[in-house]
Order: sequence, then C-alpha cells, then structure tokens
Amino acid sequence: MPNQDQGFTLIELLITLTVLDILLAIAIPTFSSTLESVRQRTLVNQLLADLNFARSRAITTRRPVSMCAGSAGCDDQAMWSGQVLIFDDLDANGTIGEDDLTLRTTAVTAGHSWKWRNFRQQRHMTFKPDGTTHSLNGTFILCRQEMPVRKIVINITGRTRLAPPTADDLCT
Repeated sequence: MPNQDQGFTLIELLITLTVLDILLAIAIPTFSSTLESVRQRTLVNQLLADLNFARSRAITTRRPVSMCAGSAGCDDQAMWSGQVLIFDDLDANGTIGEDDLTLRTTAVTAGHSWKWRNFRQQRHMTFKPDGTTHSLNGTFILCRQEMPVRKIVINITGRTRLAPPTADDLCT
C-alpha cells in the first residue's frame, strides 16, 4: 500500500528557500543595472527623435524651430531637466514668444538631465529653415547624478551621432 502522507519536510522547505534566496540575491542587482541601461537608452532615443522632429519641421515649414528646457517657457539653462520644449521660433531668438507655437513637450526622467554644450554657448538649440543648426557643432551629454553616461554629438548640418562620454564631458 502506498504512503498516504505526501508533503515536504521542514528541512526540504528550508533548503528550497535558501537556494531561492541566493538566486534572488544574484539576480536583483543585475536586473537593476539592466533597468537603468534601458532607461538611458530610452532617453537617448527620445532626444534623437526630438532632434529629428525639430529639424524635419524646420525644413518642411521653412521656419526656424527651437528646443529648450523649461516647463512653460525656456529656463535659459545649459542643464536640461524636467521638460524639453520644441517650438516654432518665428523670431529666431530661442525663447517662446507670443506668436511661437509649442509643437511638442517631452519629459526627462527624474534623476537624469541633458547638458547642452555648443560653440556659441547658447542655452537653446535652433534649426534654421535649411535644417542646419544655429549653434554650429554641439554635444548633448546625458547625466545621471552629475556623472556623464551617454553622449549625442550634433554637427552644423543637423546630423547626429552617438559617442561615448570622455573625460572632458562634465555634468556640472
């Protein structure tokens, strides 16, 4: 006659829980770094899409289109955090005026920011009607807790490329 008592002993249950605990201790830090990497790639792709949108809009409408950081208007900051605004910049001054139309607003994840560096030291990014930049060449550096993690380089023609951050790329 087969044994009717089926189940786990206390020792078997403790061993199973210990093995599960060890596996979770190994997996959770890896998962956290993977999640942060995905968040960074999303922010890079989001800014690339915004840059391409602004450039395309400037070319198709034959009007300047600008980008800046701010909630209702441009904050005049080199560190872009919170929101990125894209707008028709009819007077080409890099600020949202009465006649300028806000085209898109994109959120930047908390704990991250973009450092905008360019040769003219402008706090905004403007595409001219021919798709070239107003700021000559420039660099967007993705910062996390004041550490550079990713970089987008934009040339005067408005084309972008990804590059790893260097020792010269500071987030302060």
